[in-house]
Amino acid sequence: MDTHLGSRLSFLLGCAFALSLLAVTSSPAHGQGRVVGTVTDAETNEPVAGVQVTVEGAGIGTVTGQEGTFSIDNVPAGTRTLDFTILGFESRSETVSVAEGGTTRVEVALEPGFIEMGEITTEAASRTPSRIVEAPAAVSVIGPEELERQGAHGQLPELFKDEPGIDVVQSGIQDFNINARGYNSSLNRRVLVLQDGIDRSVGFLQAQEWTALSMPLEDLGKLEFVRGPGSALYGANAFSGVLTISTPDPAAIAGTKLAFSGGQRETGRFDLRHAGVTENRDWGYKANVGYWAVGNSFSESRTRADARGPCPPGQSACIFDYGPLPVEAVEVNDDPVQSWYGSARVDRYFGDGSSWTAEAGNTHTDNGVFVTGIGRVQVNGAHRPWARTEYASERFNVMAWYSGRRATEVEGDPGPITVIGNACIPREECEGNNQTSLQSGALLLESSDLYHVEAQGNWQTSDGDFVAVAGASNRWISVDTKETLMEEEKDDTITSVFGQLEYQFHPKLRGIVSGRFDHFTVIDEDKVSPKAALVFTPNEDHAFRATFNQAFQTPNYSELFLRVAAGAVPLNLIEQGVEAALSQQAGMPVDLPLNFQPTPVIARGNDDLEVEELTGWEIGWKGTMANGRVYATVDAYYNEIDNFVTDLLPGVNPDFPQANIVELIPDVFDQVPQLRAVKPIVAAALLDNLPPFVLQSFTIGPDGEPGFVISYTNAGEVAEQGVEFGITFVPRPRWEISANYTFFDFEIEDRRGTGGVVVDVEELRPNTPEHKGNLSIAYNDPGNYSFGLRVHAQEEMDWAAGVFAGEVPGFVTLDLDAGWQATDTTRLHLVWSNVLDKEVHQLYGGSVLGSRAIGGATFTF
Repeated sequence: MDTHLGSRLSFLLGCAFALSLLAVTSSPAHGQGRVVGTVTDAETNEPVAGVQVTVEGAGIGTVTGQEGTFSIDNVPAGTRTLDFTILGFESRSETVSVAEGGTTRVEVALEPGFIEMGEITTEAASRTPSRIVEAPAAVSVIGPEELERQGAHGQLPELFKDEPGIDVVQSGIQDFNINARGYNSSLNRRVLVLQDGIDRSVGFLQAQEWTALSMPLEDLGKLEFVRGPGSALYGANAFSGVLTISTPDPAAIAGTKLAFSGGQRETGRFDLRHAGVTENRDWGYKANVGYWAVGNSFSESRTRADARGPCPPGQSACIFDYGPLPVEAVEVNDDPVQSWYGSARVDRYFGDGSSWTAEAGNTHTDNGVFVTGIGRVQVNGAHRPWARTEYASERFNVMAWYSGRRATEVEGDPGPITVIGNACIPREECEGNNQTSLQSGALLLESSDLYHVEAQGNWQTSDGDFVAVAGASNRWISVDTKETLMEEEKDDTITSVFGQLEYQFHPKLRGIVSGRFDHFTVIDEDKVSPKAALVFTPNEDHAFRATFNQAFQTPNYSELFLRVAAGAVPLNLIEQGVEAALSQQAGMPVDLPLNFQPTPVIARGNDDLEVEELTGWEIGWKGTMANGRVYATVDAYYNEIDNFVTDLLPGVNPDFPQANIVELIPDVFDQVPQLRAVKPIVAAALLDNLPPFVLQSFTIGPDGEPGFVISYTNAGEVAEQGVEFGITFVPRPRWEISANYTFFDFEIEDRRGTGGVVVDVEELRPNTPEHKGNLSIAYNDPGNYSFGLRVHAQEEMDWAAGVFAGEVPGFVTLDLDAGWQATDTTRLHLVWSNVLDKEVHQLYGGSVLGSRAIGGATFTF
């Protein structure tokens, strides 16, 4: 074990021991008790799972488990009101008397009806619980009932593609990029994703790897997506939004669950989970294991032999699927895309309402294909271990976590060094847990570790008019690519402090001020992120807000230090074509003194990049009407982005200035009369057969060697603005109809990049449609039937990300889900994506997507 890895692991284990000690020695607080109970259907007397139970004015709550049971610790003693809400039933409030140090039991029967959408609670928008109507940000919430309905497809980003202002693009089975409000990309990292506070992103890229989740969708509990900048509370990469995943504790899902599913694209899945609490409810525990596989993942090979259209000998691109795409050196491994995963958790509950949690998990994935800036990459195998420990009480919590990635195992002979890194051509020569660039054949390795400790406290006055939140954290990051993506190992430390003040100026006016300070050692820079918001609530059904935000995104290790082959330009084929034409004209063989060779395109980082910054202004309204049957939102925003970091582009790095491709022709062509006459023909062949992207990347290195280089740069200033509308209507109990529309626009205000290089406007595409909309209809009768129908429509858009640039046609898709509670313990379900089987590609360079229907059964006991 590396020295730094061992020391940090020891530190994390030390934190876990300290938290355990703190938990065991914690003394009960005064004036608190526990509330437990069961929620049933008033008509059928069956238990109702997934009911949100909250304590009014206390900012605490839980969700009922499979048996309809719930338990809430840390409830202030005295007379308290509990609120019960779930789609398909009338909301209900119950008043209970909580004794200090005692347990209060309550039995609630919900009448069939409708939930008042404005009563849904959210915490991600301000790190404190609030009604969604009063949240100081635009936020979308996916609850347990929706996770249960759609969980069979196992694709978390799919749950948000029908939400306003959120952009989701897919390639293959698990290659998703999720973003909000413009400038999506391959390997997008503008949205911070946290699972119970753990950042599960890839260390090298800081982008999300969705296969890293170690539990099925149904067990994730609650998802909250905050649209807009969030650095003031969450730090770097909370640039366009924050997605928080709050998994339920064991008490909320007590019991055993067994799930099977299968269907189109040779899909199969198995999940087993067991959770419970001890008899005296002092301890909770849960564990799960699972496996899924997809034999046909939509990803197809793109070697010359696979071309479906013109593929001239001198071209570096052929026609694949839907247009001209770069030719790849390696075929896609057609073995199943698959994942094994598991996790275990233990909770210790204390009489004062505090708790201690320890959990860990791991996921192993094989054969996923991902679109990147250097072309498509296949993950031949990767491990994603993680661990978390936390002590939480009413006013204070402290947490430590670890998240890692291992794709470094190489079995067999990697073959000769190509340009950078070892090559695996053919693939069988190099197996194991690693990654392969399909474009160049380069072997790509990564070993990364993230360690994080954080403490947070909150205080409020007795009347609740003033609330303060403050905290600090430290993160250690270590990334080693074994010289396949970077020349050396990189380490970084991020030190942060943050705080928030919330004050009720008037019963109808609330103000929030937040701020955060972060220091990064890898770029030796400090960042300050402020936020301010005003929320005006004329009555409990309506709220208006105005928000000012600043956010930032530090360059990742790829953008700063990348050094890898991104394909090759077949100059030898151009030479052969010229010689063949001249030979035919001369009637005899012609051998020119060119000696053109297949020349690699090298992707290079730019260590002069500056931090990307965003300043945003936002106004919004949320409200409920028609006695809570209608919930509507309107949000408008204007953002200014400075030091915009581009994707990989040609000719933008001052260290590799653009040169004329004609300089490749040797000087002898100017010295020999016969060759002087041929030089224009060779020059024309180079200029006519190479696309502009390749021509612009040609450079003469400091050592005088010619080559092709693409890199990153800052692109001055970008402005973006948009409007988002959403409405949800509950016409009858258990029915819900939703519709939304999103408008997006942008403007490039300054194109000057690093070193004064001017960036082509055509390359600065937001990868976001100007207009899109969604319509959905759902019926949910807990314990009986459920049904959902969703229509997604968006217009065409231009896409540019690294080596992939082109048009993405507009499309309309129809998705369907259905479920039936066949018995008390058995639920049958169906999830059908792209029901009409339309051929759709959602990002240029991605796979063409078709229909995928999955059916299965879940058993709970």
